[in-house]
Amino acid sequence: MKRFLRFTIPSILAMWIFSLYTMIDGYFVANYVGPVEFSAINLSLPIVTSFFALGILFSIGIQALIGQALGAKKTQRANLIFTTGFLSLLAFSLVYVLLLALFFRPLLHFLGANASSYGPLKSYLGILLPFGLFFMVSYQLEVLVKVDGFPLVSTLGVLSAALTNVVLDYVFIVQLQLGIFGAGLATGLAQLVSSLVFLSHFLRKKGRLHFVKGLDPAILKKALPLGLGDALTEVALGYTVFLYNISLLKVFGQKGVIAYTLVSYVSSFVSVTMSGISQGLAPLFAYDYGKREVQKIKKSFLQGLAFVGLVNLLAGLVLVLYSQDIIGLFFDPTSPLADFSQDFLSRYAWAYPFIGFNILCISFFASLGQGRIALTISFLRSILVLSLMVGLATYLLKGVSLYYALAASEATTGLVSLFFLKKYALDPLKAYKKETP
Repeated sequence: MKRFLRFTIPSILAMWIFSLYTMIDGYFVANYVGPVEFSAINLSLPIVTSFFALGILFSIGIQALIGQALGAKKTQRANLIFTTGFLSLLAFSLVYVLLLALFFRPLLHFLGANASSYGPLKSYLGILLPFGLFFMVSYQLEVLVKVDGFPLVSTLGVLSAALTNVVLDYVFIVQLQLGIFGAGLATGLAQLVSSLVFLSHFLRKKGRLHFVKGLDPAILKKALPLGLGDALTEVALGYTVFLYNISLLKVFGQKGVIAYTLVSYVSSFVSVTMSGISQGLAPLFAYDYGKREVQKIKKSFLQGLAFVGLVNLLAGLVLVLYSQDIIGLFFDPTSPLADFSQDFLSRYAWAYPFIGFNILCISFFASLGQGRIALTISFLRSILVLSLMVGLATYLLKGVSLYYALAASEATTGLVSLFFLKKYALDPLKAYKKETP
């Protein structure tokens, strides 16, 4: 349990701070700029999550291979994996940011910008793009510093970014009155600070991991498939927001999009808590895999499952007791928009228990080298089943059924996760088909 808490608690704190970036921007924009600008931040969320998703793609699989190598006492191999993963992410992230900049105007329309939100979205996302590289690098290094054995450094790194974001939001928005442009600039600079903190750890060679000469492209063939499941999990946050924005606009109009901005903030906070548990356990799964410690892997999974259940219980209590206070941070509590948002949130929250279970299963299978299973679960919950449920609710059932579409999608995917758990988790040796990289 001590080992479990040592890795999961810092990971949860790190994920909380990551999720606070857009929430902090949202708070300042909602209170000091306006509701349309507030909704524009939500429209940009698919791009922000795509930055994190690319960081995850080059992190989770690399983390798993490094953990397995360290568990097998192959430190030099671990450093080669680390160097290859970092430099590969740098190259891919530069290309991705350049492509987004090249197709920037069509991108704004694709995200759902209308006449009122086009200008604010252009200002916010336009200043974020130059910092896209640091979103990805900071996420990767935050993940890898944990497998290096320094989970507290990961928390300190993202905490420094969060404090930077809060201070700069106040300066840029409240004092200098730069509006939504200032919110984007504050978030981008916060990611730069975070990246520098993590880089300093590896450049000073504080742990076992450091940069070495040479690359092995073959590593990516093993690592990227393992990271696809978790990357799709991150994409799911952005895709869910995108899908709901489009559908809510059809069913409820601009009111639905503004209300969903708040709902997505709260829900993403719960989701990243689940991700924090799973990603905190991932290096333990991988390390124990390298040592072939079957009972430790099973015990860690059960501890994670219990922790997910506890988080869901606490989230439910908070929503029952304090939902009005949370909504009051962004909207006038006496307004119809606040009532609409509270009703939306209370129904939407039925998805939370299933989200936590599915995310834990994805990390579990990816860490054991079962990338295809992790990808299958993630694709179902992120794209296929979700699209079907939202489409059904939007075009056939309409109304409040849209609130429950995510819960229906996650519950359906949960049955698939149970199937794979029955096949592998009850007898983990079935998963150990491949040799340690």
